[in-house]
Amino acid sequence: EAVKTYTFSDFMNVMALLSINVGIFNLLPIPGLDGARLIFLIIELIRRKPVKPQVEGMIHFAGMALLLLFIIVISFNDISKLF
Repeated sequence: EAVKTYTFSDFMNVMALLSINVGIFNLLPIPGLDGARLIFLIIELIRRKPVKPQVEGMIHFAGMALLLLFIIVISFNDISKLF
């Protein structure tokens, strides 16, 4: 009784929730994600001129580097707790 059998519908519900969560996370205004791109578009609308591509690229690169570092640190902490 401790093990419950899950149906295909249960599986699809979990997949839908994961997809929604990834979509919401992607819209966060973190450089490197789509939310940051939306922020840049809003800035361009307010300033009425585009942000320099080099500046935007460097900001996105720094944001992605920080996200990657964050993923590595969390993964290392999780793995170190196993041993």
